[in-house]
Amino acid sequence: MDLGLTNRVAIVTGGNRGIGYAISAELLKEGTNVVVASLDPARNAQAVEKLKGSGKGKVIGVPTDLNDVGAVENLFKKALAEFGRLDILVNNATNVVQGSFFAMNEEHWDRAFDNKLRGTVRCIRLAVPHMRERKWGRIVNISGGAAWTPQIGAIATGMNNAAVQNLTVALANELGKDGILVNAVVPTAIRTERHDQNIRKEMQDTGKTEAEVLKPRVAKIPLGRMAAAEEVASVVAFLASERAGFVTGSLWAVDGGVSARL
Repeated sequence: MDLGLTNRVAIVTGGNRGIGYAISAELLKEGTNVVVASLDPARNAQAVEKLKGSGKGKVIGVPTDLNDVGAVENLFKKALAEFGRLDILVNNATNVVQGSFFAMNEEHWDRAFDNKLRGTVRCIRLAVPHMRERKWGRIVNISGGAAWTPQIGAIATGMNNAAVQNLTVALANELGKDGILVNAVVPTAIRTERHDQNIRKEMQDTGKTEAEVLKPRVAKIPLGRMAAAEEVASVVAFLASERAGFVTGSLWAVDGGVSARL
């Protein structure tokens, strides 16, 4: 199925690893030109080198601290200088801050919201004017299941994700008249590098095997398994495409049925 993504231009924040890397790779396969933006210059460069030649699109990297307004402005400046347009924005970068409510101080709260929610806002502000010019645009925000299932040790993460979802629906209503579609993808139980690190740590701490560590995590998933990052990327590519021309303001759960609801 042709998604109509050839020669489109996308910025993917947090695009150097995990779900973000998979999204970058998927868009490249569809012929999209991709700008990979992430905080770590070395990892960003490594990801770009690995992605080169993996698809029909062209890829460049722009190391970016989303907490720095000037750095975000530089990201968009370089993307436009290279490709002359912007069609797709994928807000994937996140900053997971663990801790119970009473254990978090002002600095923790600032750090929690600056990269995820405020970073998303900063990018959208800069992306929309260019999309409005062409009367075509796709904004896909990556949220997380903690928005729907609050957890004591991850309150800031859940609040961040919930705020991004609220922003998604609000902007979908506002930007629809401009031909800009805004949706969110809500992944849960995805096998990423970070998740695998957590599994290995639990194995070391408890002496359990990988199967024993995974068993309780998988038990609550109706499909009986965890997902690959590429399965999230496929949904993002669809939402970024011509095929999703009447889809906006939606929250797409990619979680094997964990959050199934009416």
